[in-house]
Amino acid sequence: MQREFTCPASFEESINRALATYKLSLKDSKALAKCVLALSDFFIAKPDSPTPWNESWAQVAYLCYYLPLNSTRLTGLMEEADKRGFFNGLSHVIDFGAGLATASMTLNEKHKFSYQLIERAAEPQNLIEKHFPQFPPQEWLRTFSGARLKDGAKTLALFSYSLTELTDLPDWAYQCEALMLVEPSTQQDGRKLLQLRQKLLEKGYHVWAPCTHEQACPLLTQSKTDWCHDRVHFKAPSWFTALEAELPMKNRTLTMSYVLMRKTKPEAIKAARVVGDRLKEKGKDRQMICRGSEREFLAWLHKTKIEQDIPRGVLVDIPDDIQKVSNELRVSHEIEVL
Repeated sequence: MQREFTCPASFEESINRALATYKLSLKDSKALAKCVLALSDFFIAKPDSPTPWNESWAQVAYLCYYLPLNSTRLTGLMEEADKRGFFNGLSHVIDFGAGLATASMTLNEKHKFSYQLIERAAEPQNLIEKHFPQFPPQEWLRTFSGARLKDGAKTLALFSYSLTELTDLPDWAYQCEALMLVEPSTQQDGRKLLQLRQKLLEKGYHVWAPCTHEQACPLLTQSKTDWCHDRVHFKAPSWFTALEAELPMKNRTLTMSYVLMRKTKPEAIKAARVVGDRLKEKGKDRQMICRGSEREFLAWLHKTKIEQDIPRGVLVDIPDDIQKVSNELRVSHEIEVL
């Protein structure tokens, strides 16, 4: 029942084609792992430095490791977006801090929009245009302030792991109909995203996901430490499993913090989002949900003998007659997963 995803199948052939230029293939697990570790060590030593795209080991690491992982995260997010019809009426995407165009290429698997990619380094564009024919040539810009907005009413501003160093969105982003904001699932980035959500609501944007409401976020207003993040399970290809065996990092699940917003209001949805894992406590199990400005938990009292595994991130129907005790919603029969 877990939400399990993998990167698009079309990526594997393209990654292998690109690796051949370094006299490598996806079968060379040890050599690939050395490149991944080198880039990981670089980020640990220089966390504020830009990605060293001019280094071949950094290019290899992104191709064989970060591209599959980030694409899988985004595949799970985009499935939620599609369920709500989030992309309806859009035709153009501005991808800020695009890097290896992971977000745009993943989105392009289902949605053949036109893409404008903002990335200061030239190497990612060269790699994509040479080795990823499934992603047609697009417009690339080298300056972060140089986005050229064609039709804001049909444009999605996409920020994937690119807001960390910004204090606010660029001015042009507020002219776009839709915003997809994806950040690392850290406390700092997650809470910053919740603050930005509130600012966007005040500017007239509407939340499409993960929230099912537009009230104040209880994780932000009722806690100084909590933050909202999602988790998907990674169905790793065999070559990735072999690569990972050579690394100290393991990725059976992948996390992210995100928010999808549009100027157009979505259809109302009477549901709650499961935003926590099921936690065992004395006499009961609890799992956090979100459907408004209150912190609420589904609660299964052990004496009821109801066993239910609800994946984090899904929508559930909360019965109108459910018993509420303090911040707990006492479950008397299985909760319907939508």
